[in-house]
Amino acid sequence: MNEVILITGAVRFQINLDPTIWIVDERKIPMEKYFPGVEGYGMKLSIFLEHAEPDPDATHVICHQSDGNQIKITLEEARSGILRFTRDGKPIRPDGPALLYLQKGNLAGQPIGYLTKLEVVKVK
Repeated sequence: MNEVILITGAVRFQINLDPTIWIVDERKIPMEKYFPGVEGYGMKLSIFLEHAEPDPDATHVICHQSDGNQIKITLEEARSGILRFTRDGKPIRPDGPALLYLQKGNLAGQPIGYLTKLEVVKVK
């Protein structure tokens, strides 16, 4: 299983996310705060998107999964996302390294797993 999630595409800086080290990060938040009934900890995806500096014309994020599937969400939906990195006090496996929970959009509250890459794109 891949332990790293890439942020690539229409960004100024490519980011390599390693959720296995987030347990010691002060920015982690209890998932219950945003998603009642979901235990564990998460990190706001917006933190990492800001550091990647998406192109001003970027509109969407394609969530690439390890099985080859792709899920396209708006950049706004992605900015609402929380990357859950623990379940039952342990790293997310086998569907990790993190599950993306969105607060907005059609997939709100439904985890997107098996993430390998988040590709920022411009859709006309």
